[in-house]
Amino acid sequence: MDEQRNYTGSAFWITLIVVAMTVGMSLIPGFQVGRASVKRVNILSDLIRQEEHPRLEEADLYFDTTFLAEGRAIEAGAAAGSLGENGADSAGGRQAAEPEIRELVWNLPGYRPMPGRDRSGDEGTGIDSAALVAIEDFGGEVPAMEHFYRAMLEKDRRRPVRIAVLGDSFIEGDIVTADVRERMQDLYGGCGVGFVPFSSPIALYRATVRHTFDGWKTYDVKAFRKVPEDVRDKFFVSGNVCIPQQGATARMEGVAFRKHIDAARVARILFVNRGNTSLRVVVNDSLERDFRPDPSPLAQQIVINGPVRTIAVTLSDPEGFVGYGIELECPDGVTVDNFSIRGNSGLALFGTNPGVNARIGELLGYDLVVLQYGLNVMSPEVMRYGSYAKNFVRVINYMKQCFPGSSVLVMGICDRSMQRDGEFETMPSVPGMIAAQRSAAEQAGVAFWNTFDAMGGHNSMVRFVERRWAAKDYTHIGYTGGKYVADRLVDALVTGIDSMRREIELRERIDRLLKYDSAAIDFRVPDTALPLQPSL
Repeated sequence: MDEQRNYTGSAFWITLIVVAMTVGMSLIPGFQVGRASVKRVNILSDLIRQEEHPRLEEADLYFDTTFLAEGRAIEAGAAAGSLGENGADSAGGRQAAEPEIRELVWNLPGYRPMPGRDRSGDEGTGIDSAALVAIEDFGGEVPAMEHFYRAMLEKDRRRPVRIAVLGDSFIEGDIVTADVRERMQDLYGGCGVGFVPFSSPIALYRATVRHTFDGWKTYDVKAFRKVPEDVRDKFFVSGNVCIPQQGATARMEGVAFRKHIDAARVARILFVNRGNTSLRVVVNDSLERDFRPDPSPLAQQIVINGPVRTIAVTLSDPEGFVGYGIELECPDGVTVDNFSIRGNSGLALFGTNPGVNARIGELLGYDLVVLQYGLNVMSPEVMRYGSYAKNFVRVINYMKQCFPGSSVLVMGICDRSMQRDGEFETMPSVPGMIAAQRSAAEQAGVAFWNTFDAMGGHNSMVRFVERRWAAKDYTHIGYTGGKYVADRLVDALVTGIDSMRREIELRERIDRLLKYDSAAIDFRVPDTALPLQPSL
């Protein structure tokens, strides 16, 4: 009989080989095979408690701390109650209010004032109600969006309804806002690209206007320490001030590949002229006029009425001149201004002067202020943003003070992805930021719109990148992705406008019934209508 074989040693080596192979497989990152995704092996997946998104302590240092250190004095001056009458800051050193609106007007040959247009009955919005992400209104008895909706429905309106979109790099280059502008102008009329600064470091990346300039120094509100002291109190919500040298020039030209922005019918040149600066303005490369506005510490405007395809400005004696930019618009319809500040959490708005904001707001008239922030605040390690929500409430209230009467809409954070185990998925901190933004809107009594849901919710950024609608940083969308978001935002706005229209019409019908002269009604019953007496 053969001696019984001992398999103990073999089993040991087999086990060791299997363990080595398993460990080796766990080191292989996830990868794609065609459309199929192969995940990374986790040999301890059954042993480790599945708590992928641990609840971490809330951090306070999400912001640009350098800016905050420099801007505490400014922030204190912007506290609630600091604005005086007419929206101007009553504290010393800030811009004082002045009842007179200073403007110089140039009517071009062939200019005719446009009659007001009643857009209240426009149809054909094509909204898919099933895909609608509605605006959440926290305004209480008076809806937060009522001012904007009523402005859109105003009959015989002789001014444009103006929307200001304040945000970070998410809207940089006119992403999202370009398509909001185009579709709103499709539906309600209007033309022009809106606000364009005299000079901008991202001018080459904005496809909605041909913009060239020379001889300007551009200062960013976030880099407050680098700003000359004599212009630190001149910032508008655009986030930049443009300081000219002798002979500084700026030229803007409409583009034809998008609708409604190849030409404007009104141009507004916005500036502060503290000295004796003269401006030579050339319109359509042929019409010239020199302007020498009166010296003033307050914002002024030069208004040019008529078809404006191109506009160029050249400055002489520029000492004391602070430039903002040029508005290109129509006298009616809708105008959408893009005010993006790269890297802004929203707190940089405290570096803007409330008096300047109120003054330019008075010159232009903003009906809706959209606040789009949050990208530069989120961190993968932070799940709760209560501190940010408290600060953002103050930002919202500050904007309400700067633009009294305007509707305010908080635009929630978009989806943002991070890589884990070789795959991209929604950053775990996104829900916390959305909750903070919604909470801030509710506390401030304004409106909120969920961009994350409009994109498609969880992992929608991954799908955007796969479709080439967003950059491979899984954070910033492109123009195609911007159009997708813009269409859904406009759907929400149009739905709100239509709802307000129906409410107004119902109130009008009720008022007519209540005012009806009941005395004119003959309540006597004709004899023929009397019931027959029963026979006995």
